[in-house]
Amino acid sequence: MILDTTKAAQPVRQEVGDYDLRGPDYETLMIGPVTELLTDADRLVRMEWRNGFPNWMLYRTCQAGDSLYTTRLREWVVAFTMTYASTGGVRKDAYSDELACVAAWDALHMLMHNRQMQPYTITADALGVHHKTYRCLRDTIYARLKASMDDYWTALGCAIRQVALYNRKNR
Repeated sequence: MILDTTKAAQPVRQEVGDYDLRGPDYETLMIGPVTELLTDADRLVRMEWRNGFPNWMLYRTCQAGDSLYTTRLREWVVAFTMTYASTGGVRKDAYSDELACVAAWDALHMLMHNRQMQPYTITADALGVHHKTYRCLRDTIYARLKASMDDYWTALGCAIRQVALYNRKNR
């Protein structure tokens, strides 16, 4: 086979996708590193909406995968669960600090990893409570954390778009 060396080599054309032209979308920015845009959006959300939950820590830990806040978040969830359980969330004869602590850890674990630590019946037996009591407490805490985090995610998504629009207009 004879090669024709008289023609110059043609450059290889690379396909360009939407991501290459526009950059990452807002949801990708929200789960990435903390930027000025993200902190400004969080500040805007906190000015208008507050529900008492550590929403920034929940979002960064559970949705962005940032482990910086895990210890503080775990402590907050345990305190919240103990308060909830001791003020009527669980029958007085079934309540114990161990029950509240483990249910809090399990609820947070479910939020972070989308699965329970172990079957709830095993945990309930180890704690000496009925499995329905344990599951009800854990699922209630999980539902409240998830609802708060989802509401914050929505508010943050709106705010990041507002901040980006403001930044584009005021360049």
